[in-house]
Amino acid sequence: IRNNEMVEQLFEQYDISEVAHFAAKTHVGESMRNPGIFAETNVLGTFHVLDAARKHWMNGPFEPKAAYAASRFLHISTDQVYGPRVEGFADETHKYEPISPYAASKASSDLMVSGFHESYGMDTVILQATNVYGPHQQNDKLIPIILQKALSDSTIPVYSGGEDVHDWLYIDDFWRAADTVFHLGNAGETYIAGGDAPLKTLEIVEHICESLDRHFPGNDSYLNRIRFVEPAGGAKAPHRFAVSADKLKQQLEFAPEAGFDQGIRETIEWMLSKKRLWEVV
Repeated sequence: IRNNEMVEQLFEQYDISEVAHFAAKTHVGESMRNPGIFAETNVLGTFHVLDAARKHWMNGPFEPKAAYAASRFLHISTDQVYGPRVEGFADETHKYEPISPYAASKASSDLMVSGFHESYGMDTVILQATNVYGPHQQNDKLIPIILQKALSDSTIPVYSGGEDVHDWLYIDDFWRAADTVFHLGNAGETYIAGGDAPLKTLEIVEHICESLDRHFPGNDSYLNRIRFVEPAGGAKAPHRFAVSADKLKQQLEFAPEAGFDQGIRETIEWMLSKKRLWEVV
């Protein structure tokens, strides 16, 4: 998506009439080390896809071509655009307060999508998801890393005392939310999807260790391998990311079906079935 000519060619070649835009750079830590690629991919890349859709679907502002009158652009984003909160919950009416280049790039792409809706009349919707987890997740995310460290007899590193708080959304519920917003969301609107599961990082790690104790009981608990470490750059205050998904529930009658206990159990069982689990990142 950083190549605007290629994106425009693909719209023409495949006559793309609907877009679900997931493509993005996602790691907060990586965004701090290399912010430029996040700006190029998440901001400029999103613009390329939006503009290709505009050119392919529209005769002019608020004048869709007849064949694309029902075309819709779904943009996938993150709850991190609202930044951390000491108390309470952010919702779609709160202002953006990103605290990382990743979150800032996603906030910028959200505004780009909204700008195309307001300026050109494109049918756009935005879904902002909390932390998504589940089977098939890439190995450099929290849950796979903890499992890999534990099962390779390594210490289990937990940053900043494990006090950071995030909401967790199981992958099946995420897909249901995306499908619901794409088909039923109101044009120009933003919706937050959450799992109603705000948890500290330490709670996640302890849950995984206790599960491993049941699967692979030994003389010592995996909990004893937990080590508190400081991230590169030194200690930081813990962050609490908390959002309300009431709008999605009230307007589109969507609610997550998998509680965290069920979701994490299915995630761990799937990962335990994969030999690559024992490869240390």
